[in-house]
Amino acid sequence: MNSTTDTPLSVRSGRTTRPDPTSVWPPLAELTEAAANASTGSDTVAITRGFDRKGRQRAKALSELLDDRGVAAVEVTPAPDSEQLLAGSEVAAVANLVGAGSWQPYRLAAKTGSPVLTPRPNGDAPADEVARDVIGMAGTEGARDVALTRVAVLPESSENADESSITITRDGEPLSIPGGQVTVTLHEQRLHVQLQGPDFAAQEFAAQEITIDTSGTPHRLIRDELPIAEFEGTLTFTSEPRGLVVRPV
Repeated sequence: MNSTTDTPLSVRSGRTTRPDPTSVWPPLAELTEAAANASTGSDTVAITRGFDRKGRQRAKALSELLDDRGVAAVEVTPAPDSEQLLAGSEVAAVANLVGAGSWQPYRLAAKTGSPVLTPRPNGDAPADEVARDVIGMAGTEGARDVALTRVAVLPESSENADESSITITRDGEPLSIPGGQVTVTLHEQRLHVQLQGPDFAAQEFAAQEITIDTSGTPHRLIRDELPIAEFEGTLTFTSEPRGLVVRPV
């Protein structure tokens, strides 16, 4: 009696056949190859995705494809504290499934010092790797973050701005501005700093690094046009030339 069945090899071997990545989303094949090439085998690929159904499907498919290549992957969303899932991991690359409209994948890549892998904007048309300058942000306890274009620190409320003060230190020289606010952008691989206050004439200068300290009433910290925290304390801002690598695949 012939006991052989027509059970597929993938089932008999205990493995599940992965779907063709192009059937889920065409760029997944190139993203998988680029992420695997960026990995050394002991590090992690961060997969940034949104909350929609397509985003979850694409992230799951990419995670499975990378697992087949022996590459660890962690899914990260824009949710608060989601990046903590990467704590203790060395990030080899950030796969951008969110799209060009979100800055989160780019900030995460710059923060971890890894390239962001993003689908080519024009399909099969070639696109060159680009390196951009960023603004490094470091707290007194060593926590590090980045801004891509702009940072501003200003009093939480204009009504009691006269009770607040900002101190900017450059090259060891502090400058205190009661009720003041400061804006930091990038220009020619240096910080472009603009200061102003109720009784302080607007001033601007360039620097490689500055420290900002607030006192009095709470302040707002705005990064890339988005308020991220009520800010009290000290932050050091540094120009990081070519701190973000964008790799179209």
